[in-house]
Amino acid sequence: MALLFFAIPGLTLASRSVAPGDSPKESTGGRIIYTTFKSASLGKEVNCAISLPESYDKDPARHYPVVFFLHGLFNNERDWEERGIQRKLVDLRAAGKVGEYIVAIPYGANSFYLNGKDGTRYEDAIVKDFIPYVDHTYRTLGNQPGRVIEGISMGGYGALVIAFKYPHLFSGVVAHCAALFDELPKPPASASDMRGKYRYEIATTIYGNPPDQKFFEENSPLYLAKTNAAKIKGLKIYFDVGSEDRYGFDTGNKQLHEALTAAGVKHDFTLTAGNHGWSYLLGRSEEDFTAVWKIFKP
Repeated sequence: MALLFFAIPGLTLASRSVAPGDSPKESTGGRIIYTTFKSASLGKEVNCAISLPESYDKDPARHYPVVFFLHGLFNNERDWEERGIQRKLVDLRAAGKVGEYIVAIPYGANSFYLNGKDGTRYEDAIVKDFIPYVDHTYRTLGNQPGRVIEGISMGGYGALVIAFKYPHLFSGVVAHCAALFDELPKPPASASDMRGKYRYEIATTIYGNPPDQKFFEENSPLYLAKTNAAKIKGLKIYFDVGSEDRYGFDTGNKQLHEALTAAGVKHDFTLTAGNHGWSYLLGRSEEDFTAVWKIFKP
């Protein structure tokens, strides 16, 4: 099924709750734990998935780097496994193309991983609650060189925003078909402009109604690339997007590439054939997981 990305009026989302300490799911090449973490920022328990490499239980003295992976809109922490991404990672490890690291996936609702104008604090939930939880609960390296933040679609946007705001926490950021607006969306000029309609609907969801230009700029990777350029020059940055992205996010990604280039920030950007969502990531899994591993093992 294609990744549904934009809010559609009248669509009801079903909640998929996971009990704390949900039994780990065994798989060749490692295991996945579905559990919860306590978020003081959100005032509740939040679902998450933790993918542990095969050697984690065999070598209790070993500590691992971590990829904090952010899912897309209308997805949750289980999509990492259900969409086949875990299987791809296991296969690439078996082929010796990438090494072992932990993957930690928090449930991000449809928040775009921001501290929203409505008071919800998903950005704080990641930075102040989830990262410390993972470092405290699992055998991580627990330092900047041992952390990468990665995301797809809405999660790609969130990964870039958080990395550009808190570059001292991560060695690198990786984003796939990130939901990047090249400018604050405006109301569509005509009722037939469905792409413009959806883009404006999502803008009103995350940037206020009507959308707030200042809030947009404060949370735009394109603007952060300029205003925080000096601090993010130490980050290893990789992002890619499909040239046939059905939501037009290839434009925003290309402009981020241009903004980083103009600011003198080194990065790797790939514009390639493809559309949007999990199928795009599956098709590029070897290139993308290799990019992640190179950050840990340059």
